[in-house]
Amino acid sequence: MSIVLVGFMGVGKTTIGNLLSEHYDKPLVDIDTYIVETTQLPIPQIFEKYGEAYFRDLEYQALQKWIDKDVVISTGGGIIESELSKDILKGNVNTFWLKCDIEILFNRINHDHNRPNASGRSLNELKALYSKRELSYNEIAFKHIDANRPKEVVASEIIESL
Repeated sequence: MSIVLVGFMGVGKTTIGNLLSEHYDKPLVDIDTYIVETTQLPIPQIFEKYGEAYFRDLEYQALQKWIDKDVVISTGGGIIESELSKDILKGNVNTFWLKCDIEILFNRINHDHNRPNASGRSLNELKALYSKRELSYNEIAFKHIDANRPKEVVASEIIESL
């Protein structure tokens, strides 16, 4: 069964996913990277050309493909915007919510043009989006992990809980 990392943009899902991938000798599937590779389009272009709903459907399809495989999955921050994806994630007992202070996340993602839901937004706008998503992360997560700490400590806590 897969190990799945969820959480807001910039929280470190891919970084922690890489550590878990090495530890367990399992492939890391970064959903965003997978979508970019399979569509041959950067995420902002997918949003611009086809819209967010289309992108969420691509996320759902990727999650469906990988959820039952022996992999580590790093999801996109907005995967919980899709009820279908949320339903899949609720059924996975190894779903971990990486939580981090919004101010730290804001500094990491504020000027990242590869994040269409973050680029150019104010701290208050990102706080509102984070607050909106928090309940969904909480609904689906097997365990909450404090990601304000060093990446090795975060990965160790996940490993200990498995």
